[in-house]
Amino acid sequence: MRRPHRFGYATYFGLDDQGIQFGGLLRHDLRTGAVEEKTFGPGLHAGEGVFVAASRTAGENEGWVLSVVYDEGRDASDLVVLDATDFALPPVATAHLPQRVPFCFHGSWVPDGAA
Repeated sequence: MRRPHRFGYATYFGLDDQGIQFGGLLRHDLRTGAVEEKTFGPGLHAGEGVFVAASRTAGENEGWVLSVVYDEGRDASDLVVLDATDFALPPVATAHLPQRVPFCFHGSWVPDGAA
């Protein structure tokens, strides 16, 4: 079943002499073609952005975007929560994790009630 959607989230990265360097997050507006960038600062590298709806009846962009962000200075990661309705705002919440979460860690998409 095809379900149309307006927004998509992605990480961006670049290559340098030390290999792949992760950056921040991108929000793609698939209707208008606009792309909005979210950076976290020097030495902070975002992993996959996962959208979480505010409720079962919420509009498409009503909710949060979660990302695990690696902090080079601490050599540990943070779980960062962004307001999806205003991607430019500072994080709504940040949970400091005691160690680094590898960039290969991915979110899981499961039906409501299956987890």
